Amino acid sequence: MLLPYRSKNPPESLPIVTILLIVVNTFVFFLTSNGFEAKEGVIQEYGLKAADLNLGDAFASLFLHADILHLLGNMWFLYLFGFAVEGRLKAWRFAPLYLLSGFVGDAAHLAVVGGSSPDIPSIGASGAIMGVLGAAIYMFPHAKMDFFYWFGIFWRGVFTWPMWGVGLWYLGFDAIMAFLTSGGGGVARLAHLGGALGGFVMAAALRPIRDSEMASDAKATYTETKDLSLLSRMELAAMAGSRPDDPLLALHWMHRGLQEAGGPKPESVAAFQRLLPEMLVHLPPQSISGCVHGLEGRASFAPGQLLDLAQRLERCADLAGALQTYEMVLRDPKAKPEDTEAALFRGGLACERMGRVHQAMAAYQEVVRRNGMGPFGEPARLRISALRSSPQSPSAVKAP
Repeated sequence: MLLPYRSKNPPESLPIVTILLIVVNTFVFFLTSNGFEAKEGVIQEYGLKAADLNLGDAFASLFLHADILHLLGNMWFLYLFGFAVEGRLKAWRFAPLYLLSGFVGDAAHLAVVGGSSPDIPSIGASGAIMGVLGAAIYMFPHAKMDFFYWFGIFWRGVFTWPMWGVGLWYLGFDAIMAFLTSGGGGVARLAHLGGALGGFVMAAALRPIRDSEMASDAKATYTETKDLSLLSRMELAAMAGSRPDDPLLALHWMHRGLQEAGGPKPESVAAFQRLLPEMLVHLPPQSISGCVHGLEGRASFAPGQLLDLAQRLERCADLAGALQTYEMVLRDPKAKPEDTEAALFRGGLACERMGRVHQAMAAYQEVVRRNGMGPFGEPARLRISALRSSPQSPSAVKAP
């Protein structure tokens, strides 16, 4: 027997619809069962039948399960495949794909066996979940999944399969069983096959990014290690191709590029510049500043972003990094006067805290010389006065 137990393909966003579907399916099962098996009356009332086709039953039957094992198996597969698929498609595209795959699967089942068994109800989320598998095969054909196997007492272990192999195994098994049992023999095999085909076609129509084999290998490594710094520049570039809006990934890609001969690639620089505002909000400023300083002369940054970064470094007590960032603003020929005045004044404060009295005094005097009536003119004069009256204790002066 084979049991998949882990997907090495982490979601790119919170899979809220998948989580909600698991919760709703579980709630509906315990509401319509005796705890282990569904109530026969519920199955007969809401199961989908060829003799009584209607949209209400088509929808309701997707949330009914025959017994606890049926529920657990379906929800486990929904978790394994749904997290990554919804993470890539986002909720507004994933929910329709899930439901339509279920409808397509039911249609395939009824088209073949409905005529011979018009009064036998069909229930379960299997067709919809196989649609999610079909979408996963399209978007992540090389994504890695870990399996546990056991045959008899002694033959057991674990192995890893790519997503295309997972699909080949399960869909091939369904196809063979559907052929041998003229439709499935109590299991809606054709609903599985129809749902998977529907999910694959819908995913292709939505045209999401498809992961390369290298991107999938890099994701698998990251799943094992939880450390992007262990990936090569090529692996990070491949991952960034499928996750272009991930600021942490762009940051690591830039770090790796600055460490290697030849420097960062233009695509890495462009991604770093585009995602810098989000990095400043969510990531440690010390890790960002190393890249920003390393890119001076190769890329341009808005003075406002540099000032924001420098002040965040101050709050983290990285005064040297803050001062270096303020100096970048001063060297920027495109910086506005108000930006350079802010950089001079804040740089002076950083110098004071570092004990560099003369450098701080020079910065304040330059602020006054440039625009003594501006917003930093009076604060600069106050700092000059304080330094002149207390020249022996500059390290005790704190930034306001």
